[in-house]
Amino acid sequence: MIPPLSLRERRRERRTLEILEAALEIFSLDGYSNASMDRIAERALLTRVGLYKYFPDKQHLAIALREWKLEELANRIQTALESQTSFEQQIRTIAEESIDFQNEHQGFFRVLFDASVPADLSLKPFLYAVASVLEAAQKTGEVYGDPLELAGLLATMVFEPSIKQHFVIVPKPYTAPKHLPELICKVFLNGILAPSTTTKPRRKTRV
Repeated sequence: MIPPLSLRERRRERRTLEILEAALEIFSLDGYSNASMDRIAERALLTRVGLYKYFPDKQHLAIALREWKLEELANRIQTALESQTSFEQQIRTIAEESIDFQNEHQGFFRVLFDASVPADLSLKPFLYAVASVLEAAQKTGEVYGDPLELAGLLATMVFEPSIKQHFVIVPKPYTAPKHLPELICKVFLNGILAPSTTTKPRRKTRV
């Protein structure tokens, strides 16, 4: 059993969250490259020295921000999936929740894809949440392929609105079209669903 947090730990946790919220606001307004620790400290009602007690630099702050928001997305997806039993509806739910989350947090996703912030494992909670759905479908014979690899493929599809804003000229702010979750669902499922049992099995190729 995990012991409860002390009062000091709870206060630090709450203060950290307040700093992350302030950082998200400044990053959204100024962009990652132009945002300064001074502006973030001011928005969080801290001195610059006080901010450094929590985060040594802007890069560590951005990584913590990614971990926080992507875990929030993973939790949101897991909650939404609790009411879904059909595999196809689960995939559609993942697409819908992911795209809605991007529309609601466009400033965050600009930070997520900023080349100045190094790659890390922040996406792992999201990938594992998706992979668990795919693994269950694999066990029942509905899909074939490695669940984690397929989860990565679905991630590239559902984050298309944010990726598009970095590499395609689109209006700012950009809102993904309403039909996009359905399109992603159809394209993804078409590629991973196991062949029908009525379909003649393919002849195995000898190596």
